[in-house]
Amino acid sequence: MLWSLLLFVITISILVTIHEFGHFCVARLCQVKVECFSIGFGKKLWSHKFLSGTELVIAMIPLGGYVKMLDGRATILSSNNEKFAFDKKKIWQRALIIFAGPFANFILALIIYWIIFLIGVVHYPVKVKDVIPNTPAALVSIPSGAELKTIDNVKIENWNDVNLALIAVMGKTNITFSYIDSSDDSNQKEVKKSVDINNWHFDIEKDSAIMAFGFVPKELEIYPIVSKIVPDSAAERAGLRVGDKIIGYNEQSYVDWRDFSNTIKKAQAITLKVNRKNKDIYLKLVPTVQKNGEGVAGLYPTSDAIVVQYGFFDGLNKGIAQTLLTTKLTIRSLYQLVTGVIGLKHLSGPITIAKSAGQTASYGFTPYLYFLAFISISLGVINLVPLPMLDGGHLIFLLFEKINGKALSNKAQERFFRIGFFLLMVIMGIALFNDILRL
Repeated sequence: MLWSLLLFVITISILVTIHEFGHFCVARLCQVKVECFSIGFGKKLWSHKFLSGTELVIAMIPLGGYVKMLDGRATILSSNNEKFAFDKKKIWQRALIIFAGPFANFILALIIYWIIFLIGVVHYPVKVKDVIPNTPAALVSIPSGAELKTIDNVKIENWNDVNLALIAVMGKTNITFSYIDSSDDSNQKEVKKSVDINNWHFDIEKDSAIMAFGFVPKELEIYPIVSKIVPDSAAERAGLRVGDKIIGYNEQSYVDWRDFSNTIKKAQAITLKVNRKNKDIYLKLVPTVQKNGEGVAGLYPTSDAIVVQYGFFDGLNKGIAQTLLTTKLTIRSLYQLVTGVIGLKHLSGPITIAKSAGQTASYGFTPYLYFLAFISISLGVINLVPLPMLDGGHLIFLLFEKINGKALSNKAQERFFRIGFFLLMVIMGIALFNDILRL
C-alpha cells in the first residue's frame, strides 16, 4: 500500500505540474505576469524567485498545484502593471491561457505514447477462440480462430483495444466490426459484420466487456522452439541453441510451455529431448536456483507475438493516433456517465487511482507509462468540462463575455463558483465512497 501511495503522489505531481506549466508558458507568451508557480499546497518547503518576478514554490502537500497570475480583480494595479494583468488581456489571450493547462496534459500523453512506440510494443493476433451463446457476438456467425481487426472503426491491435472499444459503444443501438477468417488459408479477406446491441447491458465493475459481448479470447500460441538464450545461463551451459525444438523432458512428451516452465521452477536437473536439424538429441539442463528457491533456465520460446519498434516519425504518428483515440474513448465514457449508461457506482477516486498506479508499475515500466498517459488525458478532458471551478467553466465565462460584450459580475461568478465547488465535492464524495466499497 505504501508503494501504491508513493506512486500515486508521483503520478499526481507529474500531471498537475505539467498542467500548471501549460498555463504558465502561455501566460508568459501573452506577457502576463506570473507571481507564483506552486507545486503542491500548504507550507512552503522550498522557493526561488526569478528575475521575471515569478516565485517557484515546492509546498508540503504534493497533491495539486497552482499558477497565480497578476489580476486586477484580486489586487490594485498600478499604471505600469496594468498591461501585465490577466484580466486586462484580450478574450482570446485569456482563453488560450486557460486552455493551455488541459492541452499540456494531452501533449504529455502524446509524448508518453511516442516514447512507448519508440521503445517497442508487443503485437499479436487478436483471435477469437469461441463465442458465448446468447450474446451479441452469437447473433452473427463468427468462426473459431477469427482475427479481430476493427470494432466501431477502432483499429484492434490487442485485447485491451477490444475492451476499450466495447466499453465505448455502450448505449449505442448498433455497431460494426471486422475480422479475418483464418480457417480458410486460401481466402483470408476482411469480413465486416453489423450487430444490434440495443439490449446489450453489463456491469463493467463485475463483468468483462469482452466476455459480455461474447468473445472468448484465444490464448497466445507458444511454440517449444528456442528463440533466444540468455548468455551464461543454464540453457547455454546445457548446450541448447536457437532453433532447437523441445519435444520432451524427463521421459515424457512435451505438453505445453506452462508445464515446462513449472518443471524448470522445481530447480531440479531435467533431461531434455531436443530436435535439432531433424535429429533427436538429449541434453541435461540444470536450472539456476534463484533467491526465492525457484529454478530459471534462461531460454525463450517462439510465439505469435512480435515486438515492433517504430522509427522517430512513425512513432510520433502512432503517438498522435493513440492520443486522439484515447481522448475520444474518454469523452465517450464521460458522456455515458452523464447520460446514465454507466452508473455513478463506476466513478473512481484517489484510492482506486493509487491502487491502479501500484498495480501497473508492478507489471513493468511500459504498463505504468500507459497508465500515466491515460490519466493525463482523463485529467485534460475532465478539466474541460464546463463546470465552474474547472478550466471549462472559465472558458464558458469568457464565451459569455464575448457574446454579451461584458464579463459576468464578480458576485455572479462567485455564486457560480460556489455551485461548482458543491458539485465537485459531491462528485468527489461519490468517488471516494466507491473507492471505500472496493477495498
